[in-house]
Amino acid sequence: MTGANTPNTPINPIIPNGATDSPSPLARLFRPRSVALVGASAAPGKLGSRIVGNLIGNGFTGAVFPVNPSVAEIGGLRCYPSVEALPGPVDVGYVLVPADAAVKATWSLGQAGAKTVIVAAAGFAETGTDRGRARQASLAGAAAATGTRVLGPNCNGIYNATDGVSVGFNTAHGMAHPAGGMALVSHSGALFSTIMLRARQLGVGLSKFASVGNEADLDVLDVLEYLTGDEATRCICLIVDSLPDGARFARLARAARERGQRIVALKLGASAPGASAAVAHSSRLAGRAEAYAALFRHCGVGTVDTVEQLVGAAALVDRAPVPPRPRLGVVTQSGGASTIVADAASRHGLRVPELSAATLARIGRLAPGTPVIHPIDLGATGGRIDFPTALGLLRDDEDVDVIAHYYHPMPAREERVTRARQMADSAAAGGQSHGQPHLLLAPGGLDDEEAGWYRQAGIAVYHDTDACMASLAAAGPPPPPAPQSTIPSPASRQRAGRQPATPLPQVSGPLDEVTSARLLRDAGVPMARSLTAGSASAAVAAGRELGWPVVLKGVVPGVAHKSGRGLVVTGIGGPARCRAEAARLLAAGASRLLVQPHLDGDLEALAGLVSEPHVGRLVVFGLGGVYAEALADTAMVPVDAGQEEIAAALATTRLGAILRAPRWGPAGTLGRLAGVLGRLAAFGRAAGPRLEAVDVNPLLIRGQEITGVDALVVLRG
Repeated sequence: MTGANTPNTPINPIIPNGATDSPSPLARLFRPRSVALVGASAAPGKLGSRIVGNLIGNGFTGAVFPVNPSVAEIGGLRCYPSVEALPGPVDVGYVLVPADAAVKATWSLGQAGAKTVIVAAAGFAETGTDRGRARQASLAGAAAATGTRVLGPNCNGIYNATDGVSVGFNTAHGMAHPAGGMALVSHSGALFSTIMLRARQLGVGLSKFASVGNEADLDVLDVLEYLTGDEATRCICLIVDSLPDGARFARLARAARERGQRIVALKLGASAPGASAAVAHSSRLAGRAEAYAALFRHCGVGTVDTVEQLVGAAALVDRAPVPPRPRLGVVTQSGGASTIVADAASRHGLRVPELSAATLARIGRLAPGTPVIHPIDLGATGGRIDFPTALGLLRDDEDVDVIAHYYHPMPAREERVTRARQMADSAAAGGQSHGQPHLLLAPGGLDDEEAGWYRQAGIAVYHDTDACMASLAAAGPPPPPAPQSTIPSPASRQRAGRQPATPLPQVSGPLDEVTSARLLRDAGVPMARSLTAGSASAAVAAGRELGWPVVLKGVVPGVAHKSGRGLVVTGIGGPARCRAEAARLLAAGASRLLVQPHLDGDLEALAGLVSEPHVGRLVVFGLGGVYAEALADTAMVPVDAGQEEIAAALATTRLGAILRAPRWGPAGTLGRLAGVLGRLAAFGRAAGPRLEAVDVNPLLIRGQEITGVDALVVLRG
């Protein structure tokens, strides 16, 4: 009865659920001592009723304060008519009322001293309306004015399986999830239920979940920072539309890695190329999805494309640490299955290594004369090597990091039970020795009873070969490179015989080619020699100085791409034509002329810098000239990347494949080009926030000589 619970005293008046007196708002969000539920309902089936049941049903032992002016009690708990009527400040206020009322409730909770507020309602900035944006701005204002931290709006809450705290209305909020090492931070709260169903199938436990919604105040990186200090979390799974700050993300990713945690990211939305400065080829070729992929690679973060792969990666990490680019040991019962697994592993950059000499010698003793390759095909041994022996061979091989069994149905129930026990025994023995995770690949599926045996044994079961390999690759991504040092100081550049970088002009928009080339040349990017001329006679004199043939360009203010306007003339072989073309360009509006040697190259490359909102500045490169947009075969890395990382990314492009081909000719060209791109990256690091984009296209490659011909630098206002 209400009278027995007036006011609502905590079931355990001591600090419940392991909560501490830490002032951290995120600590109070995930481990609250008291929760106010604004919009709680007594009507069965309504979301407001569900949130009360979810919180109490999952074992929360703190104080619960339903807020609803229409009822006296909910579930035996005294109900309060308003936030102002609450007996004191709360750690978490959960707001499940329509948008306008949610704004008022958030302000009231903040003024009443609430540490955090979760706003579940929609109707904010996601609507794209002025009214929605104004509501969201008011939530941000409440956070700033009162000091309360706001999660959401347009989110469904949090879940802490480590301490038994469920604050939300999703189906998964009403379920008791086993505690484990997987944390989930998502812009899509509705995926929580789907993910947890898959997690149950794979036997992976949850540490924390947070739906961040529209991020009026707290954002995905705030939650990520909290999780990097969470002892229960081993794998942090991110489902993100975008990141608010690429540099901060990189710092947090490094901190997580140093603590032995893995981050796996599922990026939502592969939009069309986002041309932040559409006048630059590099920007048109740098889409948001590609920029995020470059950031994640740079940070050593695993990436996936589906929920199945995301949970699959977490299932592996939760069982045992997965090393970078893990080496896969495989046992099958058919040559076809062996080939399928090996091919799928190769597609995802995984290694199926040759077995060690010691392992081969053991196989030779067990099955003399058997041609042995890896994966181990038990059928090829004629039954002389059984399943547990094969598992032991792989478990003892120091070149094997993860063991996979390609499942073939056993005809008798006893055989299926025995096989599951053998896998469990091998996994246990592997954990005691090398810590190798074991997984089962069963494309044909398992019956429920058999699946239960493997789940009980702690063996992750995958039904899709490609998803399995993608999960494994994401669980063990290459480690991030060492932090890149900044561009040398002006003093050190002068000691090295080079001038300090030229300050950026105090203008906005595309710079003319003369200024653009000077900035890049000073940064160490090799650019073709250029002379300027203000008259036809001066152009002829410049041609004589440079030596015929030359290229003549008309510089027109505001025109970034000259060739499409007829402002570029190539192959000028003598004074007469030079004089005539110069006069024509000046008459067409050119303010001055640019004269360059006519250069030919064996290859045309593109190099540039692009500024991607929220990600940061990146170097983009690939085949240039007429191929730049026709093939769009580019790679990119953040400007913090070092030369080795740049060279590795360059090697993945068609341009890199050509430069590494035996018939290309001069060795070392790829490395020299990576050095040029490294100097461009250094310029990008040092240039400051006003630099929008850089375009060097074409960058001519002739033997080992690399020269930029056309340059474009775009500045922000």
